[in-house]
Amino acid sequence: MKKSRIGLIIGALALMLVTTGCSSLVGGKWAVKVNETPILVKDLDARVTEAQAIYEKQGMKFDTDQGKEALPQIKNMLLERMVEGELIAQEVKKLALNPEDKKVKDQEEVIKKNMGNEAAFQDTLKQQGMTEPELRNFLAVYEKITGDVKVSDADLKAFYDKNISYYSQPESVKARHILVKTEDEANAIIAQLKTGASFEQLAKEKSIEPGAKESGGDLGTFTKGKMVPEFETAAFAQKVGTFSTTPVKTEFGFHVIKVEAHTVAAAPDYAKVKDQVGQDALNQAKDAKFQTYFDDIRKKAKIEYSQGYQPIS
Repeated sequence: MKKSRIGLIIGALALMLVTTGCSSLVGGKWAVKVNETPILVKDLDARVTEAQAIYEKQGMKFDTDQGKEALPQIKNMLLERMVEGELIAQEVKKLALNPEDKKVKDQEEVIKKNMGNEAAFQDTLKQQGMTEPELRNFLAVYEKITGDVKVSDADLKAFYDKNISYYSQPESVKARHILVKTEDEANAIIAQLKTGASFEQLAKEKSIEPGAKESGGDLGTFTKGKMVPEFETAAFAQKVGTFSTTPVKTEFGFHVIKVEAHTVAAAPDYAKVKDQVGQDALNQAKDAKFQTYFDDIRKKAKIEYSQGYQPIS
């Protein structure tokens, strides 16, 4: 349930994605004006180029039908992100905020840490169409607008009751399996297991699953919805410490399953998770206040799109 700070930041801005057609040859030198401040086509094109490089690094091919369809959407998102960035920059000036404040930079460092490293942080910014100064602007405004938000004990309990599934321990199973191509092979393995053969050793010798020779068929612990339906139904119905006496057929072949542990679903003690609930509830309340604030300044802003860049709802 806990959100990362980067999730809050990127998520808050990503709520306002719109679509618009873009071309560096259309509309002259500016793509959009935000309260008379222009966002230039050349700057938009530069961000598109940077973002496109990140998507390509992740496997997107823009010469395919899928890529050709995605590129206009990416351009749309980046232009709107630039509009949002300009609105926030104007608020920084209006509110006389300092984006270079130590508290802001500390928050930025937390985001970098959550991203893993500097390179991943920079790639994420480029993919999202943001710059570091724009991120710091956002952090400064977000802190100013939401700094006075508080939640009561009643708010916490209501939030917990509404989101109890996020704090609950889901039902889970720890299992191994042996996967073979035919039902006869599976029955032969079951016969060997009945005579006392080692399940792990047979998995290493017989299973066609990649990696089984090293893992002994170990699937680890999984919750419902993680496995194909036939396998899941059998595994969750099977008693701990037993192996399946009837082969389980799935799209992958025939499985023999051994269940090593089964943990039932359980809601946690509210007192034990209250601190986390408090942080989650506070984050949600802050996000809601900021979203209302941003929607208001966006609604009041004079935003003029150049020909060919108009948003399409």
